[in-house]
Amino acid sequence: MTALARLREYVREIEEISAAAALAAWDQRTHMPEKGAEARAKVLGRLERLAFERVVSDRMGELLAAAEAEGPSSEVDRALVRVWKRNYTRHRAIPPDLYQRFVETTARAEHAWEKAKAASDFALFRPRLAEVLDLVREIARLIGYTESPYDALVEEYEPGMTASRLRAILDPLRRELVAFLGELERGRAPAVLPRGTYPLDRQRELCQKALTWIGYDFAAGRLDTSVHPFTVGVGPGDVRVTNRYREEDPFSALFGALHEGGHALYGQGVDSSLAWTGLSGGASFGIHESQSRFWENQIGRSLAFWRFAHPHLVRHFPHLAQTKPEDVWRHVNRVERSLIRVEADEVTYNLHICLRFELELELVEGRLGVDELPARWNEAMEEYLGVTPPDDARGVLQDVHWSGGMFGYFPSYALGNLYAAQLTSAAEREVPTFWGHVERGEFGPIREWLREKVHRHGQVYLPEELCRRVTGEGLSAEAFLGYVRRKYGQVYGV
Repeated sequence: MTALARLREYVREIEEISAAAALAAWDQRTHMPEKGAEARAKVLGRLERLAFERVVSDRMGELLAAAEAEGPSSEVDRALVRVWKRNYTRHRAIPPDLYQRFVETTARAEHAWEKAKAASDFALFRPRLAEVLDLVREIARLIGYTESPYDALVEEYEPGMTASRLRAILDPLRRELVAFLGELERGRAPAVLPRGTYPLDRQRELCQKALTWIGYDFAAGRLDTSVHPFTVGVGPGDVRVTNRYREEDPFSALFGALHEGGHALYGQGVDSSLAWTGLSGGASFGIHESQSRFWENQIGRSLAFWRFAHPHLVRHFPHLAQTKPEDVWRHVNRVERSLIRVEADEVTYNLHICLRFELELELVEGRLGVDELPARWNEAMEEYLGVTPPDDARGVLQDVHWSGGMFGYFPSYALGNLYAAQLTSAAEREVPTFWGHVERGEFGPIREWLREKVHRHGQVYLPEELCRRVTGEGLSAEAFLGYVRRKYGQVYGV
């Protein structure tokens, strides 16, 4: 057996353990009874530790060295060695006992966050968040960094990214968006749709239909309900999505379904040859997010989409029968200085991300204490978006990510928006009658273009390398800024 074959065999063992952990985590967020939380934290900690110990083992080091010496010849084999060498090097710096404590602590913290959010009381979450943050700082210290401990964390989600580079991307983007927001507020705001009640069962039906439209394979996944929508790849042939529903607003759930469906299409579209290799994830979290934002915004909030989807909307919610596709399009593209990130429009969404980037950077670098976080959050919301949260649930507690120790993850959302706009520009050039397909509800050609250009490659390419291969240029905010100026200028008549 070759060295690469032995490495693949060992990696498969790790991937199978991780699949069991993913299934346990999915159940924790969807069907697990409340009293199972503590036991589940222990089980997850044990499974994650088993996988972690194999990643950082002497055996992994020996296999990687042998595979490198053998000289991987294909792109996939080179990527296999690159990805696992990176994992080995980063994670070997973390003692297994510390890693298990991190997994168990974050599992407890997520449970505490759910309770705190329901009660709108940050004090219920504060002690758990403090524990998570201490562990995150220690992990960053052990991994090592040159400029900021944040660099060690963001690298996990966006290889090659640093805090200083993020500032260089996000600060100008924020300035442009704040100025454009002022322009839009001097324009004509779209009228809202007639008020009404949107039964949850009909919302679920419409969301399931929307996932079918874009090509989500229900034989290889399922749709469930959770506090915070998410997608999880359990293993080959099993990529699951969840959603949440609000009786007063069907669009939150619909766009949530398209968003998670975009993630899931990526998982379902990875080439089968990458199964169990550790290369079946996205090139980065930013690239993965580009797929969700592509279907949610570039497609789902387009006029062409609503010319197709409007009859379906009316069939599910007959009191909208007097509306036109253009009415719905304008309604779902209203720009508001809103409190909730996941419901923010495309113009202000990145401002929510800029805010979280600044706050988590301050937390990780020790310039902001956990006790000060709610007040600093409210202050930043006023500064960035001109609104102040009336309570913790709509403020500092609205996102689940920090309970999971995911410091460095939030910028991926903004990067995903930028990548999505660049991918759309490339698809418009390469897919004949791109918007005609959307208007007719023929999403297959667009999905297959994404599958060929992005999905099938998994992690074979680094994010910017993949972006250049598909679009001809590296990461840039220009396509996104041009897109929002054109569309929202039309919506608001400016």
